[in-house]
Amino acid sequence: MNPTGLGIVHISLLPGFVCRTDQRIADLSDIQQRLVAALVLSDRPVRRGDLAARLWPDAPPARAGARLRQTLWRLNQATAGGLLRASHTTITLADHVEVDYRTAAALISTASGAGGAQVSGDRLPHAWSVLRHPLLTDWDDDWLVPFQEKWKLQRVQTLEHLAEKFLQRRQHSAVLELADAATQADPLREGPRRIAVQSCLCVGEVADAHRRYRRYRELLFSELGVAPSGAIPQLLRQDRERQLALTAEY
Repeated sequence: MNPTGLGIVHISLLPGFVCRTDQRIADLSDIQQRLVAALVLSDRPVRRGDLAARLWPDAPPARAGARLRQTLWRLNQATAGGLLRASHTTITLADHVEVDYRTAAALISTASGAGGAQVSGDRLPHAWSVLRHPLLTDWDDDWLVPFQEKWKLQRVQTLEHLAEKFLQRRQHSAVLELADAATQADPLREGPRRIAVQSCLCVGEVADAHRRYRRYRELLFSELGVAPSGAIPQLLRQDRERQLALTAEY
């Protein structure tokens, strides 16, 4: 529970920064937003000196520390002190703050567990809603780039993993939704394309399967000057052979 009376505080980093309370959207400055984002992306309290150096890398340590103190004071004023927990040496988010990025990270952990995909069909819209967005898409800070790249890889791998699991369950509408979301995030990745083609073939959408492969082949050649692996052509060839065998029986 939030002791300041602001109610639940929710931080969104997917795809852009928003700070909401039960009452309103907090109007935070760019540097205040970056301070909060840096705390969200850390899984432990951050030392004041490290945080100051990250946010003001070109400033001398004393000046960066002074700017950090000023930013913290203004942030506490803007949020009635309900967002952070600070000591003399470290800063972290308050326990009652909810963050979409951390919710998504927990979903990735669940979906990638030893038991396979634990996301049921009725939870698919929620899974898709938190995994389809990039991290702070309009920010290009140097310190943020590794987090953005890691998040992109994690969400694409998870979407592909879930698509594979739903393919095994023959839930083909979910397969295409997940595979297409992974493809949108990483158009050159072959795994989601292969899964989508296989799903189309399973439900008899042969023309769509060929169209998807043709578009991927053209994109890959245009961007990298290479051809796809033989995995998708093999699926198409095997399906063609099955169709010919069925025709021969009649």
